Amino acid sequence: MSKNVQKLKQVSVVVAWCLLGLALVFGTMAAIDTQQTKETAAVNYRLDHLEDGNDLITVDEIKERIIKAYDIDLVGVELDRIDLEDIERLLNTEAFIRKADAYVDSRETLHIDIVQRTPLLRVIDISGNNYYLDTEGVRLPLSRHFTARVPVVSGALEPYQMGFDTTETRLRDVFEIARLARQDDFMDAWLESIYVDRDGEIALQGNVGSFEVIVGDAENLQAKMQKMKNFMRQGMPLVGWKELESINVKFDRQVITKERT
Repeated sequence: MSKNVQKLKQVSVVVAWCLLGLALVFGTMAAIDTQQTKETAAVNYRLDHLEDGNDLITVDEIKERIIKAYDIDLVGVELDRIDLEDIERLLNTEAFIRKADAYVDSRETLHIDIVQRTPLLRVIDISGNNYYLDTEGVRLPLSRHFTARVPVVSGALEPYQMGFDTTETRLRDVFEIARLARQDDFMDAWLESIYVDRDGEIALQGNVGSFEVIVGDAENLQAKMQKMKNFMRQGMPLVGWKELESINVKFDRQVITKERT
């Protein structure tokens, strides 16, 4: 085989590989261009309901918030024009939304998944402010759609401030009481209201009996709640629900009762 023929074959191989490479590049660019020109076929909203099946916010309100922000409901929009992170940031500013996730599936459907915040207690403070605290200590407005069945705290409570759970306040104390009560089946079922008097004393009331349980402050809360439960299970049948005005568990290793006069 002559040297010229051999060189010609080598050149042909190189040219073939170059053409293949160009085909792959142009094919990839065409695929990307096709993907960018695709449009959203639909928008699917999924709202995680609260434990009791109710909602503080509705899907219609979420749609309205998006339309107000983007002047469109996001159906039929080119995919490369949709900023998924911006949608998430927008929805995460809503008071009742704990977390929002936005993504597009292989069928060009835009999914928007919403996790709601969970109310822990309702607060009526000394200034007359009326709001919820959620399980993370975030202040929530009252909902237009649903009144959460959570303990109501009132009395001499200072106004809410960001970071209240890191400072010594009665609001932090009652939040901690409600948080611990939520984790205990007995307390969660019994506790209905919490009152803070002008001296800072905290008292609890429940759905059985008209007596109050005086806990004082938030020190040793778990021990105080255990004393209370033990007394209500063992001592209360002997004394009688209707006979008591108060049960005081704020002192170490003792329960003091006061009967009605």
